[in-house]
Amino acid sequence: MKKIAALCGFWLACSIGTANAVPILVDDFNDGVTSGWTAQNGSVTESGGVLSGSAFSLVTLDGQSSNTIAVDAISGGSVNYVALVLNYASLSDNLFVKIQDNDFNGLFDTVFFYRGNNGANALTGSALFYLDFEVEATYFELTDNGDGTVAAFVGATNQTFSGTLANTYSGTGVGLGFYGDGLADNFYIETTTPVPTPVPEPASLALLGLGLAGLGFARRKKKT
Repeated sequence: MKKIAALCGFWLACSIGTANAVPILVDDFNDGVTSGWTAQNGSVTESGGVLSGSAFSLVTLDGQSSNTIAVDAISGGSVNYVALVLNYASLSDNLFVKIQDNDFNGLFDTVFFYRGNNGANALTGSALFYLDFEVEATYFELTDNGDGTVAAFVGATNQTFSGTLANTYSGTGVGLGFYGDGLADNFYIETTTPVPTPVPEPASLALLGLGLAGLGFARRKKKT
């Protein structure tokens, strides 16, 4: 069941991404190696088609920059999170937005906006937002709008959380962060740098069809 949401996110990004400027898949974590990623803090492991990390780990994708990135995030046991990283210059100079299980039950329930790896509040108002309902897995997207505002979209609940940045950033790197048993099951990026276009495996196509209409409607609604 954990993979269904991730597979739907994969299909959504690949099928309508080009027309609607949705991020495209650049790493499905299926090759068992972490080449192309640089650990800035802690370490990450790729196994079983997912990426996981040590406590407070942060990795950046080599040679890429973007205003929009996304991940298919899967919650683990106890407190855990998967974070999206934009504008990376250093561990203290980056936009770090995480979806987290904050009540020890293995389901994501909150979204936090930080400056730096679990640093200060990144927004002028509250940095903490609550999901309408808890989820085990979801497509999770982060966008820096370039006008001093940012937005995070949670596909499973069809919620967008946005705010005004409290600070500027000096970097352009993109990446992921981890804590606990949180997993990444696909990484997407909106980029002008050519990247391979993945093709869904035949065995996955049946699952990809599940929820496509609903997720497609939610994604189009967000973009309008």
